[in-house]
Amino acid sequence: MELEGFELFKEHGRSFNPKISIRKRGQIGFNNGAINRCNLDKYGYVKLYYNKDAKMIAFKFTNDPKEEGAIKIQKRPSNYFFSGKSFLDYYSINYSETETFDLDWDEDRKVAMIDIKKHTEE
Repeated sequence: MELEGFELFKEHGRSFNPKISIRKRGQIGFNNGAINRCNLDKYGYVKLYYNKDAKMIAFKFTNDPKEEGAIKIQKRPSNYFFSGKSFLDYYSINYSETETFDLDWDEDRKVAMIDIKKHTEE
């Protein structure tokens, strides 16, 4: 029997809190929450920006592989990621252990950001 006026929740076992992980191998990954929040199904590439003073990484998404700095996003079920090793090495960002960060979304600029000073528990 369905409950009138209610919606059945069927997405148990999935994470909806948007997070970005910097993995031990230098990959940067997006969980389901980040995939949904950033509408990553619509994009094939990401451009990276770094604020050295604030220790923040910004992610701008695009579909143009010819845009300067565009990196292809690898898409697997519930696991979107790309190789960030060159970026991490260039800015001396530690990735010796996998760390996860809460994603902040700037709706006006359509940019995702993480504060690498504040990793979270998985």
